[in-house]
Amino acid sequence: MLIEYFFKAGYYNNLYDMLDDLDKKTLLSEIAPKPNFYEGLILYDVLKSTNKAMNDEIAKYSLSSAEYREYIELWVHEIKTPIAGAKLICENTGNNAMLDSLQKIDRFVEQALFYSRSSAVEKDFIIKQAELKELINRALRKNAKSFIDNKISIETGNLDFTVPTDVKWTDFILEQILYNAVKYEGKRIKIYAGQNENSISLFISDDGIGIPKQDINRVFDKGFTGENGRKHAKSTGIGLYLCKKLCLKLGLNISASSEQGKGTSVEIIFPKSSMYS
Repeated sequence: MLIEYFFKAGYYNNLYDMLDDLDKKTLLSEIAPKPNFYEGLILYDVLKSTNKAMNDEIAKYSLSSAEYREYIELWVHEIKTPIAGAKLICENTGNNAMLDSLQKIDRFVEQALFYSRSSAVEKDFIIKQAELKELINRALRKNAKSFIDNKISIETGNLDFTVPTDVKWTDFILEQILYNAVKYEGKRIKIYAGQNENSISLFISDDGIGIPKQDINRVFDKGFTGENGRKHAKSTGIGLYLCKKLCLKLGLNISASSEQGKGTSVEIIFPKSSMYS
């Protein structure tokens, strides 16, 4: 009985050690050795059965999630056509109030598209060298009407760098940051870059209302709107969350610093890479 006890105890202790060493505990059934005693075989079969059932459930929900994401992407592409048509009509008739509303709708629709794609961004990006100045100019052109309507001055300098990134996703990130600068009452936006030993840092600063000290560390959290989001503008708490998520996927780093009443500065760090030189 003692021999049998130590033999079985050795097997179960080994199983516990394997479980502790695993980052993903659900993989235990894949690597657990098959025992040669009856009670162990029962446990082994139970682990295998539950693992198979779990994988079947995951596959079902993954398929459902993929189908829903495809539907959202299709819906976004379809809805953009009538929005573009309505914007053109407003431009021709001079209906600026309606045009502003349509531009907000278009921005939220695009945000929904990027949100639906953000969980699988690695399937939809191409990293290549891009001119930082051209990235900034494209984002400025897209937001030009907002800058003019709100009488915002733009200062740019030292942007003659090339950075490895995906242009489409970076465009969205830059547009979101510029949109926030306008939304939170900035009247002057400064955009410049600097070179470090292993990276290029892009800075986008505004002189808006700033972010309260207690909120600054949470601005990239999903759904967080903070004091400014409640007092000064309707906010979803999704924009900066998406920026952070996309930056992580692209291998970039993003951070924010602010002083309440004096403005906010956002830094995006593009790491240098010889792969794209």
